[in-house]
Amino acid sequence: MINERRPQIEQPEELKEERGHNTEIRFTFVRHSQKASGQVFAEGIQGLSTSSISETGKQRAETYGKSQLAGRKITKAYATAIDRTKETLTSVFQAAEVNPNILQRSETTQAFFSLPALAASKKFMQQYDAIMLPKRQQYIDEHYSGKKFDELPPDEQEAAAEYAEEPALEWYLSFGDKRPDEETPSPREQAASVAFKINRLVHLPDYMPGGKSINLVSSGHKTSTEAFLKYAIEREKNKESVVGFENLEEIGGSLKILDSWDLRIQNDNQGEKQVTIILRRENGETQEYKLNIPALTELAKEYIKANNIKPKKVDSLQ
Repeated sequence: MINERRPQIEQPEELKEERGHNTEIRFTFVRHSQKASGQVFAEGIQGLSTSSISETGKQRAETYGKSQLAGRKITKAYATAIDRTKETLTSVFQAAEVNPNILQRSETTQAFFSLPALAASKKFMQQYDAIMLPKRQQYIDEHYSGKKFDELPPDEQEAAAEYAEEPALEWYLSFGDKRPDEETPSPREQAASVAFKINRLVHLPDYMPGGKSINLVSSGHKTSTEAFLKYAIEREKNKESVVGFENLEEIGGSLKILDSWDLRIQNDNQGEKQVTIILRRENGETQEYKLNIPALTELAKEYIKANNIKPKKVDSLQ
């Protein structure tokens, strides 16, 4: 008996999209939820307050998760060394019914896309408080007459603290590329520390397999991201395109509790890149900006040089 060999029908190979084409990264930075204590600094001015989030803070984080993150296939999430950022993310993700790995920065864990809080000196924190505390007391006198800050519930502490911190943060940002003191980074240095990480995100889609996407979420604090936005966003002012802003009011103020910004980097099917930042307030208000790539690159270069870092290909600094 002769075995007949059936001819093999060649199946056409699936067309693979070219690397760097139809790729996308979405990165969301969200400020932590409401603290149980409205203090900005730890007692004795030894650094940022380590307060956990309040019960209301958990509820607000859940609301944020349902409205902003439900349905997103989030790859990873990043928290700072202060636990309230991880607590915020935990509540956010439970409500959104997603379960990404949360990396928390520590001495033994590197969480690259955890954005840095300001590493300020004791002298700086005292000066910051000197601006903030009178404003806080003014707010309390006007709205909660006869009460002391420590006697207020978290909602009222938050209202007073957010109002009072705005001029203090504005004061810090006014230093530009100058340091407030030898130990405290300048606003531009702080912006560069964020830009170094964001710059890698911006160029990562160029190296990803075609058709792929990455979703990341990071929770952190005030100061560093406002400094970054000041030097990196591109917006319309008097019908002209300008980079950054002169004062916080021009972007609707600093990031309050559970305010966030959404960075979207999209390479189309020709490999052309589009980068946008959407600033989202907890109340639903949004503002859209372009990310100025030359400004971002320059900031990243400054950070790499200052910290003696050997740049990687993905940094694309040429």
